[in-house]
Amino acid sequence: MSDKFTYSVSENNIHLEYSFKVSKEDFERELTAMRVEHPESRVWNRTIKSLMMEWAVHNALHALGFLRNRTSHTDLNWPQAWIFRVGYAIFGKLVWPFIK
Repeated sequence: MSDKFTYSVSENNIHLEYSFKVSKEDFERELTAMRVEHPESRVWNRTIKSLMMEWAVHNALHALGFLRNRTSHTDLNWPQAWIFRVGYAIFGKLVWPFIK
């Protein structure tokens, strides 16, 4: 697990503190480690790719200075409303090439 951020896992949420400090190259590794450590969370009903796209959008918004007090952390939830599922899938792919 990274020393750049901390996280907490509950039944329906993974809260990533200071998630903007983590590079996109580390998203999958970090999420996989969390899944191994906390397999009971229902957040894993989502795909790793879906979680990565949401994290990417938060990092992009933070980099742009948008609501930095909120976008410096990420909450990955289950269930997720369809509008967020679609939005993160689209915007995550759009911002992916531009985030660190």
